[in-house]
Amino acid sequence: MPIEGDLKSLNLSNVLQLISQQRLTGVLKIKRPEELIDIGFIGGLITGAFYEQGVKNERLEAYLVRSGLLGKNVYEMIEEIHKETRRPIMSIILEDKYLTTEEIERIIEFKIQEVFDEIFMTEEGRFKLEPDAVIYPKSQIKIRMNTERVVLEAARRFDEWPKIKETIQSGDIVYKRIERPELKLKLPDDEARVLSVLDGHRSVDDLIEISGLGKFHTCSCLYHLLTTGQIEVSYAKPTPRLLRPRREISLKFLTVPLTVIATLIILIIEFLAGNYISQHHILTFETVDEEFYQTDHKSYQQIFFYKHGRTPSFEEVEDIFVR
Repeated sequence: MPIEGDLKSLNLSNVLQLISQQRLTGVLKIKRPEELIDIGFIGGLITGAFYEQGVKNERLEAYLVRSGLLGKNVYEMIEEIHKETRRPIMSIILEDKYLTTEEIERIIEFKIQEVFDEIFMTEEGRFKLEPDAVIYPKSQIKIRMNTERVVLEAARRFDEWPKIKETIQSGDIVYKRIERPELKLKLPDDEARVLSVLDGHRSVDDLIEISGLGKFHTCSCLYHLLTTGQIEVSYAKPTPRLLRPRREISLKFLTVPLTVIATLIILIIEFLAGNYISQHHILTFETVDEEFYQTDHKSYQQIFFYKHGRTPSFEEVEDIFVR
């Protein structure tokens, strides 16, 4: 029976528990608007995860440099060796002992947990399990993570996130150390790392980028540093907003319809006006020869006036002298 559907109708946790309990092998593909997530399984255990958001897709090697686990100069040297020898970059890192297999495994497991953090933030998307498919088939590192344990950790983080988000409301906020905190603590390693890269100018987004701890864990450390009085808000960086180009709307396609409508309106007005005028006799047009009426047969008009007490009309004059 194929395992696929909509996450709104079937909870992701249930899907993952089914894969774990049935010890299925394959790649679970989750698709969302502008997001693609692949999770690999062998015998119900997680073997890897891939998360792509738009054009954002960070390779493991780039993360090693960004998190400071590999120096930038060291990585550039590794790339040169790769170009000269055609050896895979990960082989160079492991075989030349820049990092151990155990260190790489911990990093990969950490990145897999980050992917689960992301997919548990929303219940939208479609999923499909491709049976017997393999994720990262050429990888030298063989990861096997307990699916139910990863799901429980993601659920715990999901429950804790609203509290953190309520305190750290924006990625633009800049925090600074409190030089003499009232409560002096021996900080856990992760919190000490975040505190070490906090310089009073880096925003939350900057700290997430360089701490190497991921979004949730970095914000969680900031939250604990805030609540224990080790740091405070300095200011918020202004975020430049990209102005969307105005969309020019052409009305050329309306020219013909508008012309037809205007013509019909004019014809209707003319028809109604003519009808009204004809019914009420508002306008009377007569072709009158004013000179004939005023200058000719003046004596007749005077006689007619004395006889009838009024001036004769043009038609009365015309009847006598013209016809």
